[in-house]
Amino acid sequence: MRYHEAPFFLLPATMHCPFCGANDTKVIDSRLVAEGEQVRRRRECVACGERFTTFETAELVLPRLIKQDGTRQPFDEDKLRAGVQRALEKRPVSIERVEAALAHIKHKLRATGEREVKSLVVGELVMSELRKLDEVAYIRFASVYRRFQDLEEFREEIDRLAREPAKE
Repeated sequence: MRYHEAPFFLLPATMHCPFCGANDTKVIDSRLVAEGEQVRRRRECVACGERFTTFETAELVLPRLIKQDGTRQPFDEDKLRAGVQRALEKRPVSIERVEAALAHIKHKLRATGEREVKSLVVGELVMSELRKLDEVAYIRFASVYRRFQDLEEFREEIDRLAREPAKE
């Protein structure tokens, strides 16, 4: 097997030694940690012999958001979580289901392959997930997101909710 055809895990990794600054270190041990979300590597500097530990995680970048006024801002997972939790306040939905919904939203955003998406896309994804989780939370979120002005808009949304089954 030629060097450039070697699988990625056999290629030497260059990591600077935090003790002497040399860039020739070797991996002594690798283990999965954090439920398989991270790789812990025990390394040794070839130059000075000191040992140290590094952690690797996949960097999965979420697209930037294009707000309705045209400004752009980084995706903020805390803001997403807060909005979903606000809609679900005092509703009988488990944390596990909420986390799964948030993960699904982030997965869909990454799957677009786009560097930027309109914030409306995120809003629609949130509404779709909330509709599957809890209809009351869905109506709460929709009323703010779509800026309902009166009781008639609430009625129309509730009627539509009753007519159309939630998409899985």
